[in-house]
Amino acid sequence: MTDEELNRLVLEQARQRVAANRQTRAEELQPRRPAPQPVRDDRAGLWAFLGLLLTLLIGTLVLLPGTFVDRLGWIVHGVCAQEHTLVIAGVEMPLCQRNTGIYSGFLASLLTLIALGRGRATRMPPRSISLLLLFNVLWMGVDGFNSLLKDIGGLNLYEPQPVLRILSGLAMGMTVATLLLYAFNLSLRSNARREQRVIKSWGEVALIFGVELALFALIQLNTSLLIYPLAIFSTLGIIGVMFVVNLIVVAMIARYEGAVLRVVQLARPAMVALVLTGAEFGLLAWARIALENSMNM
Repeated sequence: MTDEELNRLVLEQARQRVAANRQTRAEELQPRRPAPQPVRDDRAGLWAFLGLLLTLLIGTLVLLPGTFVDRLGWIVHGVCAQEHTLVIAGVEMPLCQRNTGIYSGFLASLLTLIALGRGRATRMPPRSISLLLLFNVLWMGVDGFNSLLKDIGGLNLYEPQPVLRILSGLAMGMTVATLLLYAFNLSLRSNARREQRVIKSWGEVALIFGVELALFALIQLNTSLLIYPLAIFSTLGIIGVMFVVNLIVVAMIARYEGAVLRVVQLARPAMVALVLTGAEFGLLAWARIALENSMNM
């Protein structure tokens, strides 16, 4: 072997060692995710969760007074001001106009994203769409503040309109659905699609807005056929937001962070989150009723 060949061999080995050292350092700097929870038969936990859910649902609806819609109203009494209430065919809905928009829009947007195959997406939308999501928050905030100024006798910017309350709420629901799905997948899933955006294009934005506008059109029909479906849909939306937030917190405390392959694995923390959600709604409703009674004395 000539000196030139020997020098080339030494240089090549040195390059390989440098490359190996860089790879080792890069792997050490990457955050280590917990190992996925073993996929086991968790049907017992799922049935226990469904049994608890059914028990809480039946117990709540049986114990509360009034009609079915009234009972839904009592459930959300502590988390919704229930002013500017949405009225469908002469019946007051459980949630106000804006909250009906927010939480029915949230549930409609979430179901649309799941139908689009974004159930495991963990990348935020492109910057332009993210700015739209931020605009939705600002729009709802401005319209809500303007309505508040009107209610307290202040100098409101423009005359509040039920249509604007519902539309700004629906837009906000899209933002809530996007962020909550992103947070759930990022914090808990081990098989998350890290290259996939929750919303990837303006075409998908148009589809989600189309679904929400269809929901808005149904509300504007003001038909008695929508009383129960809309009351249930919007109530499920507001309960769903609080439940998912509780589930993320409970699952992370229980060390499910980045370890979930299948949603069924969350059956046990979901039971804890369900109890917390029920307690939160109950305590908030009780506190508001106590406050209302003290003010009427």
